[in-house]
Amino acid sequence: MRNWNLPAVLALLLPTLIFSCSKETVMTEVFGDIEGQVIHSKTEEPIRNVSISTSPGTVAILTEEDGSFFIGDVPTGNYNIQARKDGFSNTSVSVAVREDRVAIAQMVMKPVEEDTSASKGDLEAEVTTWFNRAEGDTTFVDVEYSVKNIGATATIEEYEVYFEILTGGDSFFYDISGEELKAGQRRFGQFTKNIFNNTATDVIILDTWVSE
Repeated sequence: MRNWNLPAVLALLLPTLIFSCSKETVMTEVFGDIEGQVIHSKTEEPIRNVSISTSPGTVAILTEEDGSFFIGDVPTGNYNIQARKDGFSNTSVSVAVREDRVAIAQMVMKPVEEDTSASKGDLEAEVTTWFNRAEGDTTFVDVEYSVKNIGATATIEEYEVYFEILTGGDSFFYDISGEELKAGQRRFGQFTKNIFNNTATDVIILDTWVSE
């Protein structure tokens, strides 16, 4: 039988134990909080029962009577806060959650009747939804839209739609084109626009064009 030298064994194991403890300490998560309020774009009144979610995902909650919401113990990092409610266009803002601090998300929702759409001839175009998406120090806007030929018989051979992305300062522009949109046909699409370190406040359609 082999005799183990206990002090020698402990000397061999001790560095491993110290390394394991140090590794666990380094990997410990830190947390912060998110709080905010959702208000009506026209009346500036709070909106209750708005569905609030985040990306990356945390929890899904509804706003209170005063339009407020609170999400506690959120791992630190960058998040997109998304707001949805029937009768209103979806909206989102980006926040940075820091250790033991509260990130503020002030959100404005527009009634559906205020949604931006445009039509020219038989072409009707509409922004259906959009979201800010942060990656590092850069923000992208993901936009979904629809185009429809509202005419009774004629096919639209070619069309273009011109978008403007509004922020607190600069505006950004994007356009799309398509072909052969038959009478009554609706087509859905999406695009992504880099707006650098800005945050989008709205996405509107400036104009449309159809071939003669």
